Amino acid sequence: MERSTRISLHGFCRDHDLPKSSVYERCKALEINTSEGLSPADCDRLRLEFNVQLTAPEPAVTQVQATVQAGNHYMVLSTPQLPQTYSLEGLRSSEAVGFDDPLAIAARFLQDADTLKSAMQQDIVQRQQRLAQTQQAKDAIAAKTQELQLEARLYQMQSQGLDTALTSETQQLSEQLQQLNRMGKPTEPAEGGSPSA
Repeated sequence: MERSTRISLHGFCRDHDLPKSSVYERCKALEINTSEGLSPADCDRLRLEFNVQLTAPEPAVTQVQATVQAGNHYMVLSTPQLPQTYSLEGLRSSEAVGFDDPLAIAARFLQDADTLKSAMQQDIVQRQQRLAQTQQAKDAIAAKTQELQLEARLYQMQSQGLDTALTSETQQLSEQLQQLNRMGKPTEPAEGGSPSA
C-alpha cells in the first residue's frame, strides 16, 4: 500500500524544479534510499532541506465565454488566465553535474595538503639531523683511525728497537758467560777414590 504512494526521484525533482544530481547527493547524505522511490515522509524532509514551498493546485481553466456586440460586430474575449509557476526544466537540454559544497571540499583539501607539507618538512629535518650525526661519527672515527695508525707505526718502531736491543744484550751476556766458563777449572772425574787436595 505504501509503495503506491511513493514518487520517483525524477518525478520529485521535476515537480519542484530541482536538479536531480543535487537531490540525489542530499538523499545519500540523509541516508534516504531512492531505489524504490521516495515516501511522503522523505518528500517532506527533502522539501525542508531545499526550502520548497508547496503550491496550491492551479484552478481548472474555464471555458471562455464570448460576448457578441451586434453594433460593431466586435467579439470581446475575457483575459486569459496565465500560469503562476514556470519551470526551466523544459528549456534545458542537458543536466549539469557538480558538488553540493565545493568550498567545503576545497577547505578539506587545503587542510590535508598543509598536513602533508608539514610531514614532508619534518621528515627532511629528521633526515638532515641523521646526516649530520652520521658525518660527525664518520669524522670522529676517521680521526681516531689516523691516530691509531700513527700509534701502530710508533709501536712497530719501538718494539723493533727493543727487540734488537734485547737480542744484542742477550748475545753479550752469553759471550760473557762463555768467557767466565773458560776461566774456570774444569772438573775431572775421580779414579779409585776422591781426588787429593
